[in-house]
Amino acid sequence: MNRRSLLKKASLLPLALATPAAITNDNQTAVRTRSVRFAYMGDTHITPDAKPAEGIAKAFRHLQNQTDKPTFILHGGDVIMDALVMDKGAVQKQWDAWQQVVKAECSLPIQYAIGNHDIWGIDAAKSDGQYGKAWAMEMFGLKNRYYSFDRHGWHFVVLDSIQTKPDGKWYRALMDAEQLDWLKKDLQQTKPNTPVLLLSHVPILTVTGLTFVDPPADYPNLQILGGLFHADAGSLIELFYQFPNVKAALSGHTHLVDHSTYNNVQYFCNGAISGNWWKTDTHRQTKAGYALFDLYDDGTVERTYVSY
Repeated sequence: MNRRSLLKKASLLPLALATPAAITNDNQTAVRTRSVRFAYMGDTHITPDAKPAEGIAKAFRHLQNQTDKPTFILHGGDVIMDALVMDKGAVQKQWDAWQQVVKAECSLPIQYAIGNHDIWGIDAAKSDGQYGKAWAMEMFGLKNRYYSFDRHGWHFVVLDSIQTKPDGKWYRALMDAEQLDWLKKDLQQTKPNTPVLLLSHVPILTVTGLTFVDPPADYPNLQILGGLFHADAGSLIELFYQFPNVKAALSGHTHLVDHSTYNNVQYFCNGAISGNWWKTDTHRQTKAGYALFDLYDDGTVERTYVSY
């Protein structure tokens, strides 16, 4: 072998050795394992009438018959059509309808967030022990209106978005001081390498609120309607920034679908089983549906929205 050939082969040797190593490293960083698949459903707005009950039953069957089945359900709230301004008898009929359809059609465990329409808020009921959130908590089997749990290597936090106004009437969309203090401690006590997913009825951050407002003539004074997302979104975003393991925040409330990412937290608004409150199956271009979420061990999240 002459000198020129020897030098040519030698010059290629480091590249030949480096390339497989680089490919291996790339493959290693790309490998991830799915931790769990679950279903999000929300804004079911059931009534004793046949159409909502049949629609919800269809949705339950549809998500449980998926080839790649979810293992549990997160319900984002507004289970019943309305308790805020209804008398006790009317509210009881709605809860009865929900319990009947769940018993008949759902074999998966359900974790609930409280929605604004789940709260019994009629003034005449203030002296009743089921007033406010107590009745909904009883129906959902909750010991507290906000809570957390660990499952499949992830930490799940379920928040209570709905608070009274300063005059004691319902409602404002934000976290009260007691709950915020609890959330800070909960995040602090969660291991930094454990990914966190939050669930709230009202979106913490969403672009869907912009679709409810048509620009007025005086465009600089454009305002987003109150109650469409958390009024304390800024402080919550700042809190999440301190905990890089906070990966996603799920919600419903607007009956619309969006996906935004801010400070590496993914915010998902997930439509509604009831569509346009059972009037039509589409609300502002969003079809009635539920979402399937895949969570991975590296903290990544994927959503598929399904029209049933």
